[in-house]
Amino acid sequence: MMNMKKMMAMLMALMMMFALVACGGKEEAADKIIIGTSADYAPFEFHKMIDGKDTILGADIEMAKKIAADMGKELEIKDISFDALLNELQGGTIDIVIAGMGVTDERLEKADASDNYYDASHQALIIRKEDADKYTGFDDFDGVKVAVQTGTIQIDLATENMTGCELVQLQSAPDLFNNLLNNKVDAVVVDGSVGLGYVAANEGLMEVDVDFPVQEGMSVWVQKDDPKGLMESINKTIADIVENDTYAGWVAEAEEQAAE
Repeated sequence: MMNMKKMMAMLMALMMMFALVACGGKEEAADKIIIGTSADYAPFEFHKMIDGKDTILGADIEMAKKIAADMGKELEIKDISFDALLNELQGGTIDIVIAGMGVTDERLEKADASDNYYDASHQALIIRKEDADKYTGFDDFDGVKVAVQTGTIQIDLATENMTGCELVQLQSAPDLFNNLLNNKVDAVVVDGSVGLGYVAANEGLMEVDVDFPVQEGMSVWVQKDDPKGLMESINKTIADIVENDTYAGWVAEAEEQAAE
């Protein structure tokens, strides 16, 4: 009988231990917010070696830190290719997407967008300086290879405005500009801040003076119908950032970091 009592006591102790471990895991998960980004898009998100350590920097990363701090959560950042971000969000491997992502009807079918935190009205068309006389307007790109990042709004911008262009979709912003600099494509369409950063860093590049249609600003994204209840806090953070013009300062700081 004593042996049976001892066995029961041991079983109860083990069950309590497993319960505590499980509760601890849930508490740890509840205290963490996982943000997905595509860290190839300076000044918004990009990699840089800091004190010998590969670090993700950028204006969006600073905003991610503030969103996490305002929620009272630990921040974890996952670097994912841009065209896979919303699929990862739907699958629940990340909680939020912050990646310079503007609003489109297609994206809204997959996820919910926050209020805008950045004006994305400036879209840039970048070419090599040696082609300055060849490409001066949208009508000069018939049959010309134009690079855009996969999954971005620039796909439609190029298709709808650059008559007859041959679209080349690549995975990352560095891919776009490496192809341009190596004469594999003749133009790149990209967000204005990103494009001007590459122009500043490469004497052989320039922006074509054209005006793309005004685009929606950038938003933070959560799962459809916000099952984790994150959006209210995110929009409060964005309202504070917009009111104090904080994001512009983060962009300026990130531009300097990317240029160093």
